[in-house]
Amino acid sequence: MTVWREIASSNPARRQHESLEYFALRHARLVSSTALAFGLAGTITSFIVVCIPGAVNAPWLTELLLLHVLLGAALVWTWQRPDLLRQSTLFGTGLATILACAAAVPSSGINYSLGASICMVAGWSVGSLAVALTATRGALLFLGGVFLAIIAAVAGLGAWLGLQPGQLIGLFSLVVTLWALCAMFGIWLRSSMSRVSRRIVSIGRAHTIERRASETEAQRLRDARLLHDTALATLTLLAHSGVGVDEASLRSQAASDRELLERLRLGESPKPRSSGEYNLTNTAELQLGGTLENVKNRFNGTDLSVQWHGSGQLGLEPEKLDAFIYALVECIENVRRHAQVDEAHVTLSDDGAMVRGVVTDAGVGFDPAAVSSQRLGFRQSVVARVEDIGGTVRVFSAPGAGTTVVLEVAK
Repeated sequence: MTVWREIASSNPARRQHESLEYFALRHARLVSSTALAFGLAGTITSFIVVCIPGAVNAPWLTELLLLHVLLGAALVWTWQRPDLLRQSTLFGTGLATILACAAAVPSSGINYSLGASICMVAGWSVGSLAVALTATRGALLFLGGVFLAIIAAVAGLGAWLGLQPGQLIGLFSLVVTLWALCAMFGIWLRSSMSRVSRRIVSIGRAHTIERRASETEAQRLRDARLLHDTALATLTLLAHSGVGVDEASLRSQAASDRELLERLRLGESPKPRSSGEYNLTNTAELQLGGTLENVKNRFNGTDLSVQWHGSGQLGLEPEKLDAFIYALVECIENVRRHAQVDEAHVTLSDDGAMVRGVVTDAGVGFDPAAVSSQRLGFRQSVVARVEDIGGTVRVFSAPGAGTTVVLEVAK
């Protein structure tokens, strides 16, 4: 629903507060519509009953029907926007209808039809107030006053009509029963609000815990990618005595890794703070040509010859460009480490809607389906990094047939 989209917020506490406010509003509307349904049910039933031939004194029929119509209008007006004035108006209209019923008693005396009509108005039409007014002390005091006034009116009516004790008890019993039903339903609706509110708070806490766990896991993955792409790569070269990399390049790479890790140790956070992007410089200030030139220079001192093809201009925003370049570098590193060839081809293209990078080698190849999900390198440093910026990665390889990796990122 649109309302739910509107209350979405980056602040979990604010989102939870707005959810509670939204539910309170919907609950208030439910209470009002339920009270209206109760009141209209009593009014319509009473209206039908007084229309039964012989139920009331004929000269009073028109006035009674008019009062029932006014009572129905008062119910609709009251429960559209409940307040003390409207609720008092509903009570006054209901009381006038009850007194008119007493005045309309036929010469033969009160009958079951007219008695039922009085009970419907007193117990349901006016009693609909009990559906809504069960929340605060002030509302309960007003409700108690209305109830006592209705009981007094019924008692006075019985005395005026000279009802027998059994008849009077029957009227009282039915009115009290209808009021009790309205009040019980109102109390149930009020208690449901507290139950749902507690549930919303509970869900909010669970969401906060899950969000924090997700942030912790994302941070762990960023740290793992950082180590994989920097320190672990350098340590791997050292473990193999720097085979395939000249001494100057190895020293430069180790110095760069040391500077990055030292800045992180001192408390500097990766920026932008998103999965897979840990560059600590403002890449928005770097020219794209310079960025690609840095990538090319990285492999100039290695035993892998990288052939670059296609456009040198990629129209990606800085954050996407960072992730794209890092993933591209990792693909080339994988060729150098695993493909057992001395040449790789990189083709870059930008068609205005999609930026594409293709890394191809004619090396030993592998079976993509056989790569363990526990392997961090390719899945995290390439696939996850590109997917984080809305891109896709496709791998085409087979043992002995070389490897082609296609990176695609929408602009």
